[in-house]
Amino acid sequence: MCGIIAIAGKNVSVIKDEGVEKMLSCLSLRGPDEKDFMRTAETIFGQTRLSIVDLVGGHQPMRDNTYPYTIVFNGEIYGYKELREALENQGHVFVTHSDTEVILKTYAEYGKKCVDYLDGMFAFALWDEGKKELFIARDRFGKKPLYYTIEKEMIYIASEIKALFAVGIRGEIDPEAIDNYLTLMYIPPWKSVYKNIHVLPPAHRGIYKNGKLETDRYWELQDKPLTVSYDEAKAEIKKLFDGAVKKRMVADVEIGSLLSGGVDSTLVTAYAQKYAVHPLKTFSVGYEGYINELPFAETASKKIGTDHHTLQATSDLTHELEKVISYLDEPHADSSNFPQHLVSELASTQVKVALSGDGADEIFLGYGWYWKYRNTSKIVRLKNFIFSNPFREHLKTMQIFSDKERKHLWKNPTPVNDDVIEESVKKIRKNDVRKINLFDLTTYLPGQLLTKVDRTSMMHSLEIRSPFLDHKLAKYAYNLPLQYKTDGKNGKIILKDILAEIMPRDFVYRRKQGFGAPVKEWLRTEKMENFAKNKLGEKALIYEFLKKKEVDSLLGCFYGKKDDSKCLRIWTLLCLELWLRSRTSETSRMLNVV
Repeated sequence: MCGIIAIAGKNVSVIKDEGVEKMLSCLSLRGPDEKDFMRTAETIFGQTRLSIVDLVGGHQPMRDNTYPYTIVFNGEIYGYKELREALENQGHVFVTHSDTEVILKTYAEYGKKCVDYLDGMFAFALWDEGKKELFIARDRFGKKPLYYTIEKEMIYIASEIKALFAVGIRGEIDPEAIDNYLTLMYIPPWKSVYKNIHVLPPAHRGIYKNGKLETDRYWELQDKPLTVSYDEAKAEIKKLFDGAVKKRMVADVEIGSLLSGGVDSTLVTAYAQKYAVHPLKTFSVGYEGYINELPFAETASKKIGTDHHTLQATSDLTHELEKVISYLDEPHADSSNFPQHLVSELASTQVKVALSGDGADEIFLGYGWYWKYRNTSKIVRLKNFIFSNPFREHLKTMQIFSDKERKHLWKNPTPVNDDVIEESVKKIRKNDVRKINLFDLTTYLPGQLLTKVDRTSMMHSLEIRSPFLDHKLAKYAYNLPLQYKTDGKNGKIILKDILAEIMPRDFVYRRKQGFGAPVKEWLRTEKMENFAKNKLGEKALIYEFLKKKEVDSLLGCFYGKKDDSKCLRIWTLLCLELWLRSRTSETSRMLNVV
């Protein structure tokens, strides 16, 4: 795991070493073990490294020993040893034992189609000196970030936006992106919050040559329903999942597991323990008096036989809230940022790598909105198909601020671009649960969940691996009959039945709890009330583009009238305000951001 930067163009000589060092310093938490960069006549490549695989030989930037290629790479390639062996059989010679060199040789063999052979999480930039072009790529689900901007006939690439700022790039906030945030609580995964800074979307690759970048999508989930019995499906899921966990247990450092006590993390932990040399170290966080699954995590730990570590969080959120938001490159208001941050901090004291259950809800239909659709009768579904748009209705339920509310909130109305929101699912014509599921997999998963996991874990130099997001497992599960995943009352049916072979039934089939934080209870504490009212007071930066009277009205409803329905709106605005303030922090001034 690493932080990477790359600059390519004929004018790279104007970028001083001091600027490159500043860029890398911004990525120090992503890679605290090593830092280095190299120059050529037309490129600058740099990396900060979190050493996981081939601790001695995996240094970056890496130049190929045979071909005119240079690479910086962030992530992990699973099954890289098998891919290496296949490449050796084709005549390629290796000088390290790293997965980075495997990418170089795979590119040498297959060109831009190399990504088809890569199994894992990755974002990389590769300079082909022979072709005088830069090849960039990102993994299928978007686990690892890659931002870029093109200025003065040069392309600048980095793992985080703050690294681009460090070399003098200035970000112009995009009102449409802010409107998307007010709708979803996060920025959609195909754009950034800045007009002039872009994100390479998940499952995309690109070639930069002669001042232009051309990108294309190299992978997507295909809607090809499978015809298999439930028992056959269950056996295949067990096989694929076991393989996914086994691949993610390979490292030259100790690996742990994040164990919330829910179905997903318990299943991951149980399978991971099979491949651990010693009792697996597991980690949990709870909130005293609020959402607290620590007893379930401890039950799972005892049953599986792990070395368990716990943390009981408090309701004093103000310091942690500002700390987490100051690290984020973009506004992001998911309350689970905070338990994820705390459990990552706890795990990082013991291990460098931890497995997680992320992705199971999206792959195996664990959310309540899937059940709701499955529970409706065929007549109701037919009526919905004829007279309404179920997907649109789903989007409405996901909105924090409705279209009408946002029009009142903006000083200068900036209506949401609904076509952009629907871009990721335009190929699915049916307005049913499968379209909703695809939206979650292509928008919610990378934009909200994986962004949260990456940023909060990297705050603590911790690598997170997610077996449920193995692309072969996801492809198979996505096309299983819906009734194998949800019956209209429960989700993840097939996963629960697999876990029931390991854990007691009352543990497995209890009511689902999310991995969020008790936002409403936090905001109602006296300290948080004063904090929120102060930050959203007269000097709030959000009033550059939002109406203060509308925000005051929301505060009055929530705190004066005790209207709990306004809770997430207040939270979303508070997180936006804190993010705007973080852009003008002392650190930002030192880096000449503002």
